[in-house]
Amino acid sequence: MIGRKFTCLTVIDGPIRAPRGASWVCKCDCGGVKTVSQYKLTAGRTKSCGCLQKQIARKRLTTHGNYYEPEYRVWENMKKRCSDLRYAKWYGRINVCARWIDSYDNFVADVGRKPYETATLDRIDPKGDYKPNNVRWASHKIQSRNTKNHVTNKTGIRGVSWSKAKNKWRAAIYVDNTQKHLGYFDDIKNAETARKEAEKKFW
Repeated sequence: MIGRKFTCLTVIDGPIRAPRGASWVCKCDCGGVKTVSQYKLTAGRTKSCGCLQKQIARKRLTTHGNYYEPEYRVWENMKKRCSDLRYAKWYGRINVCARWIDSYDNFVADVGRKPYETATLDRIDPKGDYKPNNVRWASHKIQSRNTKNHVTNKTGIRGVSWSKAKNKWRAAIYVDNTQKHLGYFDDIKNAETARKEAEKKFW
């Protein structure tokens, strides 16, 4: 091991025996000295004396001084959801507008700062893109209400479904995670009206 180099660390002394395996004294490219377990060295878990992490942090701050602002993380996550294949719910369907895709400053200028710590970024039209006039800061409760219809919804109207047992349209709404029955209706328009009135009353 003596003389071998692992990223920024060169082994200069050892081994130091321990119950969990051997460790080695290493000299970093920056001049620092650090004792590292053989496992972490060979597995690439430890690559420097700690200077690499500091360099990465400095680079982030240099690239954008607002890296640690909560709005910056929201901006990054918004773009990631729309560009990462792992987020199938958004990928290829929801986009980030050109004004925001490469500019955090434009995003903050249009959306503003989070009004409170737990506020989340919500699309007013859940089928629309991330763009000015279609996003807002909202609570988790408001955001959960502002979702598109579930795939099992065949009426196209949230909270309105067809009851085979009653042979009527049924209207319902969730209030504090409990479903509240609003009634059965012969006309779907009446069921839709009942649902909208309940949203004004309970939401």
